[in-house]
Amino acid sequence: MKDRILKMMESVTSFQALSKKLNISKANLKDQMNELVKENKVYLDNETGFYYLVKTGTIIMNTKGFGFIKTDTIDEDDYYVPDYELNDIYDGDLVTFYVEKGYHEKPFAKIVKVIKRGHEKIIGQIIIKRVKGDPKYYILSNDNKFNVKARVKIKDLGNAVEGTVVIGTLKYLKNSLEASIDQVLGHIDDPGMDISLIALKYGFEAKFSDDVMAEVDKVNTEVLESELKNRVDFTNKTIITIDGDDSKDFDDAVSLKLLDNGNYELGVYIADVSHYVKFDSELDMEAKKRGTSVYLASTVIPMLPHKLSNGICSLNEDVIRLVLACTMEIDLKGNLKSYDIKEGYIKSKHRMTYNKVNQILKGNTTLIEEYNDIYDMILKMNDLAHIIRRRREKKGGIEFEVAEYKIDLNTDGSPKEIKIRTRGDAEMLIEDFMLQANETVSYHLSIMELPCVYRVHEKPDQEKLRNVFTLLSNLGYTNKVSQNDIHPKVIQEALKSIEDETNSFIANQMLLRAMMKAKYTTQNLGHYGLSMQYYSHFTSPIRRYPDLILHRIIKECLLHPTKLNQRLNYYNENLELICVSNSISERKAIECEREVNDMLFAWYMQSHINETYEGMISSVLSFGMFVSLNNGVEGLIHIRNLDGYFVFDEKNLTLTNGTKTYKLGDKIKIVVTASNRNTRQIDFLLEEDYNKLYGVN
Repeated sequence: MKDRILKMMESVTSFQALSKKLNISKANLKDQMNELVKENKVYLDNETGFYYLVKTGTIIMNTKGFGFIKTDTIDEDDYYVPDYELNDIYDGDLVTFYVEKGYHEKPFAKIVKVIKRGHEKIIGQIIIKRVKGDPKYYILSNDNKFNVKARVKIKDLGNAVEGTVVIGTLKYLKNSLEASIDQVLGHIDDPGMDISLIALKYGFEAKFSDDVMAEVDKVNTEVLESELKNRVDFTNKTIITIDGDDSKDFDDAVSLKLLDNGNYELGVYIADVSHYVKFDSELDMEAKKRGTSVYLASTVIPMLPHKLSNGICSLNEDVIRLVLACTMEIDLKGNLKSYDIKEGYIKSKHRMTYNKVNQILKGNTTLIEEYNDIYDMILKMNDLAHIIRRRREKKGGIEFEVAEYKIDLNTDGSPKEIKIRTRGDAEMLIEDFMLQANETVSYHLSIMELPCVYRVHEKPDQEKLRNVFTLLSNLGYTNKVSQNDIHPKVIQEALKSIEDETNSFIANQMLLRAMMKAKYTTQNLGHYGLSMQYYSHFTSPIRRYPDLILHRIIKECLLHPTKLNQRLNYYNENLELICVSNSISERKAIECEREVNDMLFAWYMQSHINETYEGMISSVLSFGMFVSLNNGVEGLIHIRNLDGYFVFDEKNLTLTNGTKTYKLGDKIKIVVTASNRNTRQIDFLLEEDYNKLYGVN
């Protein structure tokens, strides 16, 4: 009966109507409703006598004061919460609520109670407020969404003074917050503090616990002779690493030779991190919690301590290192003919960089002479990479052109220069080889019906994708899209067909935004973007926990299945939860990196106020248009700051006033009018509007 009542309450809230619809007596219904109220499944508004279904969700605060509640139900809309409903409610709080329809407004959420606070800690700087001469000390949160201050008692301040950045434990009172200081991080003006605060906001801390470091102290700095037993000796092979100039940890190495039958033998050797990070150890639990290394401008917050990430696990030049190796025979069409996955050990012959390999491939005679012993292998590697890439392209693998930027910092932590990262043959070569190894390992675990952490990219929403193709027709794309599901090859062809540089950038942005987010799961759902049926992350266990778990699965369930049933039971019960956790960690890392870049971009542009730039309209919204500059900076021209009355055309994504229209991809000249590194906001004006406003000829 209760289930029937709850189902009926999705559309009916009146007691009288419920009794009539359910065809039960009012007395019986009253008893049932009282029980549901006690079980917190139904809320009774004593003033109106109406009953409401109780839902559970998480508060997402807006900087303007109102909020939304997001539930865990897939496809359920977020619920609006007006500011007057948010007394003593904060961003991230888990709450129960019900939905009420107002007289003159859309339905909104009314909060019943807080189940769990979203923030146990507060990170921010000490500020002083004086009331009638008496100083009161507070921690002012650095999180714009958790925009609070928590009182600190004078006796608990310790050495903290105004401007000191601290971490505190919160105590929630009826109308205010109190905090006790746990850790002093430094001063707000210390170099790098801006980045550290953003990282801490997302849960990434550079320092490792004493328990973790105690385990690290026991790890050897060199590979012992006893550890080589029962491993394949790869030290006689010509194996090299190829990474960025400033890389410190090397978790992948490669080798290549031509076989007598004309095929290639590609070797991909990945650091055997799982040999040192044992299951359920302090190191393992910390790595699982972090999920990933985070790269923030010139700062790296590693998943593993440096003794491992830069030391014993790193495939450094001319030293013995333990690896998991995937050797693959690939024919001249890029087809995988055979493969082998083994534990082994290597000694890298050269620590190569992308820059050096690119120069060698361009014919730099000095470098060719210096690395004469591997010159021929590098040429063959480049040949094979092109073969692998062509095969992937034929299958429909999509190559989105996404610009990446490197921000160099001054000694005080301020941005010095913004450089665009370029991808040459060397970068693509390593990417192709790693994709090949990832696909091969994923395929093998799948056909063996063993547990696996798949890296999946699901098919995008087809209606959303068709809308993008409609907009692409304005950019010169003329091919018709069939009414069937859109294959990745169609997207690939669209990107190739729009050759104009401006329109190509916009097409990339629009199609990329239409894609689903990649995630980790135990279900083999395939990778839409790569057009691969089997795909996992195997090649970066130093900096990604899913790769580390995959290594452990290979060793425990494939190479050494001595406790197979026990480990299978563990993975059946826990692996999907680990996948979900790692997907969340990855998303946090991406958001953290993006916010750091946004802060540094805004900081950089503070020195360029009133300067003119040429930019491109990268998105058009109801409140204005965003303009991207060549240095990666993106700023907003608010609709209220356009000269004239402009109307937003949602269908065509344009702003028009009848005589003038602004659309995606338009190149325009702008003037930087404001930039705030704290709010991450950069404001532009059209150059012509700026000149009119300030009387510039």
